[in-house]
Amino acid sequence: MYDGEQLKYGQVSGGEGGFSVVVAADQTIPAASGKFVKRTGASTATVTLMGAGDTEPMGHLEIEEVTDTSTDGTEVRKCVDDLTAVFRIPINGGTFYEYMKGKKCDLSIASTIQGAALNSTADGVVIIVEGDETNSKWVDVRLNPAKMAQVATA
Repeated sequence: MYDGEQLKYGQVSGGEGGFSVVVAADQTIPAASGKFVKRTGASTATVTLMGAGDTEPMGHLEIEEVTDTSTDGTEVRKCVDDLTAVFRIPINGGTFYEYMKGKKCDLSIASTIQGAALNSTADGVVIIVEGDETNSKWVDVRLNPAKMAQVATA
């Protein structure tokens, strides 16, 4: 194993406030992955992993490794949306440098693994707070409050 490589990713510090969500069908969520989710549609109760171009995170899903959620509504999990929470996620693109702390970056999915796209800031959905400067395997991030999904009720 490489120095700095993690076997598991997820929340490493901060608050744990959140709410229950329903995981959409046909999701593959590896243990070694970020778990930031978005609503699958404006009028749906289900969530799916965020990828490149997604701009409104609901929070970070507390879920074990899932190889296939075949039916909507069978997987209900907690979604942490606490702005003080810090999450460790793999790096999918770019190299971590100390000067990146406090900067925003995007998320991407590569080979079913959600991670930080350090080389992309178009959406800036998470804020970098720490990272693996030795091997660029992981970063610690917080949700960007300016990008959080706003849920309006009719």
